[in-house]
Amino acid sequence: MRFSYSMSICLLAAASALILPNSAAAVNINSIFAPTYTGPDYGLGTVVTLSGNAAAQASIEAAAAQLSSLFTNNVTVNILYYGVHGGANGFIGANVAGQTGYSYDEYTAALAADSAAHPTNINLATAVAHLGQGNGAGDPLAFVVPTTVGARVLGLPHADPQFDTTGDFVDSGGTVDGVVFLNLDESLAFTRPLPDVSSAIVYDAETAMEHETDEVFGVGGHGSTLNDLLQDPNFAFDVSGIPGATLYGADDLYRYSNGAPSYVANPNVDFSQTAYFSIDGGATAIDSYNQEAMVFGDAADWGLARYCAGGGIGGAGNVQDAFGCSNESPDVTY
Repeated sequence: MRFSYSMSICLLAAASALILPNSAAAVNINSIFAPTYTGPDYGLGTVVTLSGNAAAQASIEAAAAQLSSLFTNNVTVNILYYGVHGGANGFIGANVAGQTGYSYDEYTAALAADSAAHPTNINLATAVAHLGQGNGAGDPLAFVVPTTVGARVLGLPHADPQFDTTGDFVDSGGTVDGVVFLNLDESLAFTRPLPDVSSAIVYDAETAMEHETDEVFGVGGHGSTLNDLLQDPNFAFDVSGIPGATLYGADDLYRYSNGAPSYVANPNVDFSQTAYFSIDGGATAIDSYNQEAMVFGDAADWGLARYCAGGGIGGAGNVQDAFGCSNESPDVTY
């Protein structure tokens, strides 16, 4: 089963967990700064090249290096990076990534094989051991829709890149796995450490690019299909053509509420609805999912947790927060 691309947007707080091995890098992320963009208009604003923008390129390369350092899987990932003039309207970055679909059994078998190949990754082993308690278990019509990168990392078939070198979606004949956009109209900081919030309100470009880059891998935004379900209640059938099918994102397999699997699209800002990430069958909540404000952000990003020093409500201070606070510079860790 093949699928087209999906889009994810990183938002500001103003009024992505990945289970990775901790070892030497083997993933090679090629950051591409093409001179032209011919892809679709996603409504983000005017797309511009980052070729010649040394500050932006340095932040992107640092983000790619940070993410690459967490993997041992021997794969190459090609990602296009562009700037966008989207106005100071609340988003820092966005990305599109190709996706492909697998039966629940095929996907989880690949996940178990990857765990066996990395026996020191205790978190992954725990997650695999508790799959039977999560969404999709025992359902013959359950499918999982990882990004092409996420599928390729697991050694699954039909995981070829789906974009060309100027951002057009070309399905299986592509060479690029995803396209990332950085909103140059926001108050971005390209060097660390960031200034104190009392002197300037800025957002860390490197953190934003880590957020978008790991979403091309399938973390956060593309890790759930709940946003798709919110927009189209018949999403699973419209995409798969299979009556009764459910299409889960990779993170949906670990989505719980009150100890039970949770797969609910919440169209309102309703703080009574909660969901969290758990790798031990719902017993331990590692972080909350963005259930309570899904209409404004990605369902598989982390949820609201605190008031930000610079104003607004944001996440706990992690790269994959759906709403990031200003003047902070977290990095992806395993």
